[in-house]
Amino acid sequence: FVLFLAGGVRGNPAKFAQAIHSDAALVLPRVDLLQEPVGNVTPMCRTVLRKYLLCDAISSLYAICSSRELLNSSSVQSLLGCKKLPGNASERMRDCQAKCLAAAGDAVKESVSSPCETEYQAMHGFSGPIDLLNLQTFDPQTEFNRSIILPLPNVKDTSGLTVVEYGDPAKCAQISIGMYCLMSGRFPVQGTSAIFAFGICLPNSCSEEELQSVVAGMLQNSSTKLTLECNFLHAVGPAVGMSKAFESKIGWGGVPVEYTKKLPLTVGFWVMLVVCLLLLALVVAGTAMDGLQEAKRRRLIAATAVGEVGGLTDAVLPLAHDLPDVRPRGHLRRLMNHWSLFRNGRSFLRSRPASQNTFACMDAVRTFAMAQVVLGHSLFYILSSAGFGNMEQFSPPNGLLGSFWFQIIPGCFYGVDSFFVLSGFLCAYNLEQKVFSKDGSTRPGKFSIMYLMFLLNRFLRLVPLEMFCIFFATFILPHMGSGILWNATRPGGGHCFDASGGGQNCIDYWWTNMFFLQDVDPYTGRCFGHTWYLANDFQIYMVAPFLSLAYRINKRLGWALLGSTLVVGIVITVAQTYEYGWVPEVIAGGSKGFSNKFYFKPWCRAPAFIVGMAVGWLWPFLEQFKGRHIDGSSTSNSYAWSFGGIILCSLATFGRMAFFQCDIATCSNAQTSPVPRILQYMWGAFGILTWCFGLAIIMVLCFQDRFLPLIQGFLHLDMWQCLAKLTYATYLIHPCILILSFCQRDGPVEYGTISFTFDYASFLISSLASAFCLFMIVEKPLANLQMQVLGGSRE
Repeated sequence: FVLFLAGGVRGNPAKFAQAIHSDAALVLPRVDLLQEPVGNVTPMCRTVLRKYLLCDAISSLYAICSSRELLNSSSVQSLLGCKKLPGNASERMRDCQAKCLAAAGDAVKESVSSPCETEYQAMHGFSGPIDLLNLQTFDPQTEFNRSIILPLPNVKDTSGLTVVEYGDPAKCAQISIGMYCLMSGRFPVQGTSAIFAFGICLPNSCSEEELQSVVAGMLQNSSTKLTLECNFLHAVGPAVGMSKAFESKIGWGGVPVEYTKKLPLTVGFWVMLVVCLLLLALVVAGTAMDGLQEAKRRRLIAATAVGEVGGLTDAVLPLAHDLPDVRPRGHLRRLMNHWSLFRNGRSFLRSRPASQNTFACMDAVRTFAMAQVVLGHSLFYILSSAGFGNMEQFSPPNGLLGSFWFQIIPGCFYGVDSFFVLSGFLCAYNLEQKVFSKDGSTRPGKFSIMYLMFLLNRFLRLVPLEMFCIFFATFILPHMGSGILWNATRPGGGHCFDASGGGQNCIDYWWTNMFFLQDVDPYTGRCFGHTWYLANDFQIYMVAPFLSLAYRINKRLGWALLGSTLVVGIVITVAQTYEYGWVPEVIAGGSKGFSNKFYFKPWCRAPAFIVGMAVGWLWPFLEQFKGRHIDGSSTSNSYAWSFGGIILCSLATFGRMAFFQCDIATCSNAQTSPVPRILQYMWGAFGILTWCFGLAIIMVLCFQDRFLPLIQGFLHLDMWQCLAKLTYATYLIHPCILILSFCQRDGPVEYGTISFTFDYASFLISSLASAFCLFMIVEKPLANLQMQVLGGSRE
């Protein structure tokens, strides 16, 4: 506005008056609304809001009327009617300024004698800046071109256009008369709508209810629907010392602030708190009892050693994990012992050397698969929480989705397939070696009992920890975070932290997870959406014993059924790809329901499980080739198979790059995709299988001690055995860790490779640390209890 005057007022004096009046025209309709009673708005609130709304106009006009360069202009002096006082320039300047201020006061209907108070200027300064977009539209009825002025969308994500400007909430809260509020909603943009989230610093003389009435009055004839929330944070105390001096000069004083807890404490919160405290009490009691018992054992050993050797110092007594493991007596002591940190700590650290553990590499595969899941979710959970401020960085073909090395992240979707291969192998191998090897195990009566026990053990292995994490995310997590994004209500309802999978949906649909129905269409994604894997896993586990039974009765029959199941899985993939016309890739096909109708379904994951079962059945035959190669021919053979497995996994990972060599709309259309339709069918049918076959080859070679020596040595490190015990808890809890970070940020996330790498490392470490707590307090104690009740090995 000032630049406009400086450039145009000399040539056309009328522009000055026009500019003043047009500026007032933008403000006064809103201000005039406050001159009359509005709902339950008090006169004091109307007065301060009027002053607030006029602040920018008054300060700008005062700046103009204080410009000597402008008032020295003869055209401006003529326009204002300044007195002609030759030789007395100062008096003439004062007269011109007085007339300018009077004209400004007439324009805004307020006295303009100085800039508005610094507190009000600071409120405007700490509000979110909104850039405007001027669009042309044609009215066919009047045949007239109109101008539409809208906020300029600054974020584009999967939900469409978004205007996100949160301003500076903490600085606003430091203004003694300021209060931070958030206006949010949707407004129309040429046939579509954009989400609106605008942080605004308003006078605290008005209550939240009064401000909501004002907003409703301003928008009563508008199609834009906004909501207003306030009281997110407040200053801890008044400004003192130097802060007080700064406050008097610049409007805010630099005092600490804290975010207000806006969510009420529900019954569910108190119940979960009691459960957590009870578990901690069991841990303390069990550890104390176990510690006393262990101290007693050490004294007995010391006394025995003194009697035998004639003296033994405490320094050479056996370590805790070397002491005799004597079970405590009494039902209460045995119950408490399940929660002992000593006992569960020993179990966590216990490992077997790779020389005594043929399948040692499976622990490393399990851990890497979990790391893949966390990596993929570290990127994609941002979309459902804070959102990306630079979503265009991913846009193919020139963005990250079209680049080679970035395919590692969407390739993380294969992490769940790795779990299915491992599950299939362990299920088939253990059923064959430990269940069906028993006499009479194939008879209907005994098989039925073993089958029910098999499912019961699986149910008790998965459900208790899952339920704990669901209720934790639903009732505890909402009270752990703070911030604007955390506490703000979204335009469609709900909160940012609901992206963890908890929220109202889990209150209504938790039972679907208990009975493994969260992958069934009406309930997909309703509660703890990422646990669709558990539903798939349990449903396939219900079928697997019958395949193993058939294999035990007749190996050819077993292989025929297994092969038929694999073929059915492939045929379903091709048939659905044809029926729904989607691109069979989870990102490119996501807009057509690929995830809900295929990706989350057991028939999509069954082939991976079947590959694992096939390896389990073949292992007794493959075991005869176990042992490090001893001549050149066997070395070449092993290396060829090793590189073959790596190439297959790499092909599955980087092959998807072909789907993103065009813009996302073109790539998401099966007819315009750069991948020919026949290759799309082949990718849908064999993409996952390619990864699974490659992984199966690597696993078998490791079992046989024939994989690439350096990599195999790395996969056989003892540390993987410990970390693998945390994978289930990590899988369940990691979304809560991600959401605790994303939803407490100041705005949308700006993607950068280095910052994302550091974020991922912190997410993985935090998830593993949280999983360790869950393992020691919930998962392992309940597993101990399960073994006591149902029997089984102590490990």
